[in-house]
Amino acid sequence: MISGRGRSFLSNLVKDINQLCQTSHLLTTAYHPQTYGLTERFSKTLADMLSMYVDVEQRNWNTILPFVTFAYNSAKQDTTGFSPFFLVHGRDIETPLDVILPYDTENHADNYVQQLINRAEEARQLAKLHILDAQEADKRRYDERHRPVNYSIGDLVWVFTPVQKVGLSEKLLRRYFGPYRITRRLSDVTYEVQSIEVNNRRQRKKDVVHVLRLKP
Repeated sequence: MISGRGRSFLSNLVKDINQLCQTSHLLTTAYHPQTYGLTERFSKTLADMLSMYVDVEQRNWNTILPFVTFAYNSAKQDTTGFSPFFLVHGRDIETPLDVILPYDTENHADNYVQQLINRAEEARQLAKLHILDAQEADKRRYDERHRPVNYSIGDLVWVFTPVQKVGLSEKLLRRYFGPYRITRRLSDVTYEVQSIEVNNRRQRKKDVVHVLRLKP
């Protein structure tokens, strides 16, 4: 399971549930949504769809949500080649029009359930291959333009931290804060840093940040 570092995810209850279910719990780094990109991408798609139909005061989004999720679940995905509904149920979603129109009773033979199971499993395996191909293509594009960056313990760096202040231009706001000192290398892409500013109230706190948020 991958989650953010909110208090709810770090609670003893979640730890006990993970231990009971034998689940490995991985925590993301702050301000790095790429860690759970699929969730972020779906949230953006859902928000874009809602924005097309929500009223000016944005108070009716909850009444629109069921129709938007229905549209999303019934739409064919470019990556998998199937709709989310088909991958779960092994058949296309039924709309009110499908119920009204006559249908062939032969499709409801004794082996109909088994056909659905086989069809769903075949679709999932094919979707898995499509996803792996798409991921490999994304990796090739990323590797072509990515330059590895390495820091050593003791290096001074600046940390990117997005901020918003009412009444101030977002373009002119300070983006990088510090300096911070590298205190530990956790992996090839994550570091533990600590502020060296004397008057910084966060001086004693150590933060885990992704390498993309750091600059010398």
